[in-house]
Amino acid sequence: MDGPNGSSGRCSSGWPSFWLSVVFVAASGVLNGLILPALPTAFFNGGTDPCIGEAHDSPACKAALSRGSRIGSNFTLLGSICVFIASPFIALCCDRLGRKPMMVLGQIANLVAVLSLLAVDVLGISLYIYFCLSIVVASFCGQVVFFLWIADRTTPEQRVAFFATLAAAMDVEQIVTPLASLVASKRNCLILSALLSLLAVVVTTFGMPESISETQRRSFSAAARPSRLLQLGILVNKKFRGLTVLMLISNSVHAGCGSVFMFYLKAHFGADVKDVAPIIFLNGISNLCVQVFVVKHLARCFSVRGIILLGYFFGALNCLIISFVPNFHDLYVLALTSGLGVIFSPAIQAIYMNSVGPSEMGQVQGAVNSLMTLTGGLGPVIFSRLLVLFQDRG
Repeated sequence: MDGPNGSSGRCSSGWPSFWLSVVFVAASGVLNGLILPALPTAFFNGGTDPCIGEAHDSPACKAALSRGSRIGSNFTLLGSICVFIASPFIALCCDRLGRKPMMVLGQIANLVAVLSLLAVDVLGISLYIYFCLSIVVASFCGQVVFFLWIADRTTPEQRVAFFATLAAAMDVEQIVTPLASLVASKRNCLILSALLSLLAVVVTTFGMPESISETQRRSFSAAARPSRLLQLGILVNKKFRGLTVLMLISNSVHAGCGSVFMFYLKAHFGADVKDVAPIIFLNGISNLCVQVFVVKHLARCFSVRGIILLGYFFGALNCLIISFVPNFHDLYVLALTSGLGVIFSPAIQAIYMNSVGPSEMGQVQGAVNSLMTLTGGLGPVIFSRLLVLFQDRG
C-alpha cells in the first residue's frame, strides 16, 4: 500500500537515509549513556572512579553514585520541562519551515553536546557544560520531527508498523554496546559517538528529502493559536483523556527504569560496560525482532488496545525480573521478554496520529511529545531517589 507521498515500504525513496540518520543519532546517545555513569562518579570524586570492581560497595562509590545520579536526574527533569515548553514551537516550525531543516538543526546541537562530553574527558572541563548542552539538544525535540516525517509519508494502516520500526531504530544497544566494550576506553567511545553524530548531520543534509511541499506549509500567524502553543487540546479533549493517563504512567515508569538501569547494575553487582554488553546485546536483538517483524502481525491479530495491554504485561514482568534475580547472569532471561515490553509505545502513538487529520498532526505530535518528555523527566527523578533510598537502607 502506497503512503501519502508514494512510499511503499521502509526502503523506498528517502527512507534509507532516514533510518541511517535515526540509527546514528541513537547509537551516539547509547554510547554517551554507557560512558556517562563513569564520568560523574570520577568527576565528583576528585578525578578517579571509586566504583571499579570490588570497590562498588565502598562509601566513596555510594556517595559518588548518589550525587551523580541525583544531579543528572535533576538536569533531565529540567530538560523535560524545557521540551514541554518547546515542543509546540518545534512542531510549529516544522509546519512552517519543513521537517528536514529542524532535524538538521537538532542534530548539529547534538554534535556540539557530544563534543563537550569528549572535552570533559580530554580537557577536564566541567561536566555541567555537557548537562546544559544536553538540555538544548532535548529542546529541539527530535522525536517530534521523526514521527511527523513518518506520518507525512505513511497511511494510517502503516503507522503502527513504521512507528515500531522507528522505536527499534532508536534502540540500537544490540550493535553499539558490544562495539563499546571492544573499543574499551571512555575516550575512544566518545570519539566514536562524535563521529556518529557528524555522520547523522551529513546523511540528513544530503540524503533525506523534505516530507511536505511548499503548499502544505503553514504561516506562523495561522499556526500560532494560543490553544496550539499551550498544548491544552490533548489534556482537555475527552477522546484522548484516558489514553493520555496511560501514556503518562507508562512513560514515567519506562524512563525511570531506563535511567537507573546502569547505575543499579553498577551498584548491586559491580558490573561495568563489558559485563552488561552481552545482556544488552540479546535484549536489543529481542527488541529489534519484535518491533520490526512481530508488531505488524500483532496489529493484524489484535486490536491496538490488545497490543498496549500486552506491552504493559511484559513491561511489568521485565521489572520484576530485574528486581528479584539473585545473580547477575540470571538477567539473561530478559532476552525472552524485553522486546514485548515496549510495544505499547508505537501503538499509543498510532492512536493519536490516526485520530486527527493531516493539518492537526503537528499540533497533536507536539502535545504528545510535551507530555511524554515531561514524564520522561519525572520518571528518572523518582527512580533515582528510590535507588538512593534503597541503597542507604542496604
